[in-house]
Amino acid sequence: MNAEAELTQVLVRNACVNDGSNNPGEERNVDELLAVLEPSASDIEIVDSAPGRRSMVAKWPGFDPAAPALMLLCHTDVVPAEPARWDRDPFGAEIHDGFIWGRGTMDMLGHVATMTLAFRDLVASGRHLPGDVILAAVADEEALGGMGMGHLVQKHADLVNADWVLTESGGVRSGPAESPQLGVLIAEKGAWRVALNISGEPGHSSLPYGVETVLSIAAEIVQRLSQDSGLIHISDEWREVVRHGWNPQAAEVITDPARVDAVIARMPRSVARAVHALTRMTIVPTRVVTDGSWNSMSAQATVELDVRTVSGQGWDDIVEHISFVLGDDLFQRVDIELIRYANATRSPIDTELWGLLQECTRQIVPDASLVPTFASGCTDARFMRERGATAYGFGLYSTQLNAQEVPMMLHGDNERVDLESLSLMRRLWSEVFDGLAHRPPHSR
Repeated sequence: MNAEAELTQVLVRNACVNDGSNNPGEERNVDELLAVLEPSASDIEIVDSAPGRRSMVAKWPGFDPAAPALMLLCHTDVVPAEPARWDRDPFGAEIHDGFIWGRGTMDMLGHVATMTLAFRDLVASGRHLPGDVILAAVADEEALGGMGMGHLVQKHADLVNADWVLTESGGVRSGPAESPQLGVLIAEKGAWRVALNISGEPGHSSLPYGVETVLSIAAEIVQRLSQDSGLIHISDEWREVVRHGWNPQAAEVITDPARVDAVIARMPRSVARAVHALTRMTIVPTRVVTDGSWNSMSAQATVELDVRTVSGQGWDDIVEHISFVLGDDLFQRVDIELIRYANATRSPIDTELWGLLQECTRQIVPDASLVPTFASGCTDARFMRERGATAYGFGLYSTQLNAQEVPMMLHGDNERVDLESLSLMRRLWSEVFDGLAHRPPHSR
């Protein structure tokens, strides 16, 4: 078994689960990466934003101050898993039929392992590239990154100065086997954590007559929001993705607000879910929290919402749409609160970094072509895009993984990655370093 597979297994077994509460133990994975890197001569900084929220930034300096600095950006935390729903132990990192099974194998501990080993190999070679190469393994991405990349950008900006960024997602093959298309994540939706706070009459639950409980109000709110089809808005990002990846007839329909829902209803489920999400604002109730007990009617309840927006939609649009869906009768019963948010972001594709990725990919998959993709979720790339960097989500997966299967595994059951994909990914980062070494001088 190769080193990238072994390191991925260790990272999965460390179970750095981030459910939004305190102390997910991300220092365990960072300490593993330190053990891999410390024999090298790179500059390494450790940043603890809070207990259990540890990030690492390693730098291999370049020799040309005018050359673009490249960051390999990865996160060490994973989302929770329900063992009873899995066919294998989600934190066992067992190998079956050439696949490592476990939470985070795709999102994104395989990237962490391969990026770290490729960076170590570069440093061990003693070869300096024109620009700096930065490896950032950060905390808290799964909780919107405020104590990870967000903390670094706000408090330690000097550590994360980069012009180009490569991070998670992308690299899954589609189309003809002899000339596959590989997606590169260029844009992502905004993410908003919203609370609808409800106040009501408390009391003993043995005396319910005449009392409208806060839970009954919350239940009606959840029902109305769950029945909403979302606020359609066809963004420039979606038009660009469709132009490169869909035939003209389909493209015309799925960029038409009046017709897109009709065609979504006829699509395969995995495709329909993606097209639906990328053509609108979505509002999903995820939790109802009360201050009550088993035998009392609560005085307070909160309906927690996960709102995802496309570019061109902001807070005013969110409030207006929630008001429309709930109606005056319910909307006047809630106090709406914005907890945290991340704006939608995008990077262009007419860049030198795009060309570099295309060249490096073809060193491994000769007839492959890159196509832009757009994510319904958000990544730490947004922090760097907001600082002016070009940031893409990319990797390189084998033919054993397909474009319909992968999205269902992310944050889902039975997440797994094959050993061949890990080897391909490690080679990809090395090819990128080789490509940088041969770029024209002073190019950005």
